[in-house]
Amino acid sequence: MQLLRPLALPRGGTVGVCSPAGPVEEPCLAWGIEWLRGAGFDVICSPNVLERCGYLAGSDQARLTDFLSLIRDPSIHAIVYSRGGYGTARWLEQLDPRELRDARKLVIGHSDATSLGLYLRARAGLASIHGPMLQRQDLTLEAQHRVLAMACGEPAALEPLVGRSLRGGDACGPLVGGNLTLVTSSLGTPWEIDTRGAILFLEDIAEQPYAIDRQLSQLRAAGKLSGLLGVALGEFVRCESTRYPDRSAHDVLHELLGAAFEGPIVRDLPFGHIADNRALPVGLPARLDGDAGTLTLLEAAVESSIR
Repeated sequence: MQLLRPLALPRGGTVGVCSPAGPVEEPCLAWGIEWLRGAGFDVICSPNVLERCGYLAGSDQARLTDFLSLIRDPSIHAIVYSRGGYGTARWLEQLDPRELRDARKLVIGHSDATSLGLYLRARAGLASIHGPMLQRQDLTLEAQHRVLAMACGEPAALEPLVGRSLRGGDACGPLVGGNLTLVTSSLGTPWEIDTRGAILFLEDIAEQPYAIDRQLSQLRAAGKLSGLLGVALGEFVRCESTRYPDRSAHDVLHELLGAAFEGPIVRDLPFGHIADNRALPVGLPARLDGDAGTLTLLEAAVESSIR
């Protein structure tokens, strides 16, 4: 299936906000809405955006209904997660891939939204944006500017991300990945990650080095590391061990990834659970320069459209 780019968010357009996973606190939601409106966009929140049912933002049906209402509303140009947490995978099987492909709505989110990004690519043949959600009140101006520029299809979104080289080399291919835990959880599902001929990008939060080791070992055993062209590593926040301080998360990443394939590896790129969470287009081509330690996007994440 040919990968489609979603339709661009026009300047002054309307952004739909929903909570497909965990519950969001009202002050965080209010901040995010103010941010979008301050940038010149209209905002429509789904009816259950502030619902709470334990670690979920309401029932599975309510969260699914909210998401689909934004997909089906012709006045909505893009959809943004209020926050991550957990819960997206509980309703993915109820989606109609053809409806999502026909709508070509831009979806923005990271963390638990990784599952939806993988689904959109694998089942609907549609790209999406791994980027900031509305709960991050300390989001940098650079991250805010980049995700909105990317959503609108502006050239500023193509500026390279700069990190630190772990292994040299040069690779060009589609970007696939997201949160390591959610990427691993996709194995065996209809939206299982496809890494063949791709650049894998990964980040995570609050995972011990042994857990990162376990997940990478599972990806390796599933054949997801052998066909890679390169790996782009974002921030692994609070992933250090106090019990085994001589075995860091980056030690594990370097060891297992370095032995699994021969392409470039770049770490400390500015994306993930950090204030400077730069946006990345899921499924679209990029260049990873292991010598310079840079990740450069090669084309716009969206397709311009007059509505």
